[in-house]
Amino acid sequence: MPDMPETETEPAIVRSLRRLPPAEQHRLLEWSRGWGTIRYGELRGGRKIAAMLALTREHRAAWPLVKVMSLTLKVIIWDARSWTFRLGLGSLVATFMLLGNAAASIVALGGGIGLPLWLLIGAGGILIGLLADRIQTQRRKRQHTA
Repeated sequence: MPDMPETETEPAIVRSLRRLPPAEQHRLLEWSRGWGTIRYGELRGGRKIAAMLALTREHRAAWPLVKVMSLTLKVIIWDARSWTFRLGLGSLVATFMLLGNAAASIVALGGGIGLPLWLLIGAGGILIGLLADRIQTQRRKRQHTA
């Protein structure tokens, strides 16, 4: 597996698998083959689940699997996103961690609602990022036309 070239068109899970050491790649390969054997085997119900858990324990595949899943989630949730999304997500998480579930009340047209502050500030972070992108785009257009 490690001697194949890396490409951007591969799914994130494949790129995450390539980042593992060869020993862990081999361990996960053997584990997945064992899972396939159990899946299409004769066992049913709880015995099949117990056999799959025992196989995972025997191959010590839980930790490499967690590493692959976390690398894949990082690529999908963070690396493949624009800086605007990162700004919004970062402000959302920071506000939630600092203020918890505190809320702000909004009264408009005679009806009042309470919104969590993390939601308002996260949306504000995204709005700031979008405005900054828009301003940069306008500046580039002006520089090219001038």
